[in-house]
Amino acid sequence: MNRPRRHLLCCGAAVAAGLFSALVAPNTAQAMLIHPCEEGGLPPALREHPLVVRAWDGLDPTQLWDVHAHLLGTGDAGSGCRIHEQMTQWWHPLESLRRRVILDGACVPPEAPSVDRAYVQRLMQLTQDFPAGARWLLLAFDEAWDDQEPQARPDWTTFHVPNVYAAEIAARRPHRFGWVASIHPYREDALQRLDAAIGAGALALKWLPSSMNIDLRAPRLRPFYARMAAARLPLIVHGGEEKAVPGAGRAELGNPLLVRAGLLEAPCSLAWSGVGSSGLCHA
Repeated sequence: MNRPRRHLLCCGAAVAAGLFSALVAPNTAQAMLIHPCEEGGLPPALREHPLVVRAWDGLDPTQLWDVHAHLLGTGDAGSGCRIHEQMTQWWHPLESLRRRVILDGACVPPEAPSVDRAYVQRLMQLTQDFPAGARWLLLAFDEAWDDQEPQARPDWTTFHVPNVYAAEIAARRPHRFGWVASIHPYREDALQRLDAAIGAGALALKWLPSSMNIDLRAPRLRPFYARMAAARLPLIVHGGEEKAVPGAGRAELGNPLLVRAGLLEAPCSLAWSGVGSSGLCHA
């Protein structure tokens, strides 16, 4: 790259960084980006509000399972978690802003000594106002893999949360948390990893095809589907348009209709769906 062009790119990045810094300036941050994070649990006025009380009327809290609670970390406390390097580089302002918004939504302050610990602490705090028995399934999140070469693609991976870390955090509060494994089926040892996760108590498996680069129709997935069906392990698949975790950027793989391939390989009697997501489990 010649020097003038390099200088223009640097200047352009600096200007963009300045624009995004303005978005989070103290005078406008509360109105535009900063999530109001309250210390402690819900205020009594909300916790005892008639609508909240009525919402629990007749429900058994032990039957409440939140099946989509993400873990996140940077590995600063030995979690093994990672985020894409661009999310910490000022000359990638959009990715830097993505990191800021995600951590702000999780009430992890920029000055936190450890993102790993602050994120988990906030998760545990949020469970305190729920009745005993309510549980959350904490999601691991595997790396994106190349569909041509058998290798991980960190350059396609927005964030990575190892299975062992999800299992560890869930084990700290088993009355509140279970854990969900994430194993890319293109891995050469995918079936061995699946068996290990099942043996370690994983309650489901999580895929985000457009981000992780997984074609649910690929014939290579058939042994994986079969092993999950034999173990009666549910598969949670996030489909639809994906903005928060661009990853591999394979939008066509997010088509919820592609879940049919897994259903045909391993028929299921139960399915769930949500905004931008779909799932299946094996009967």
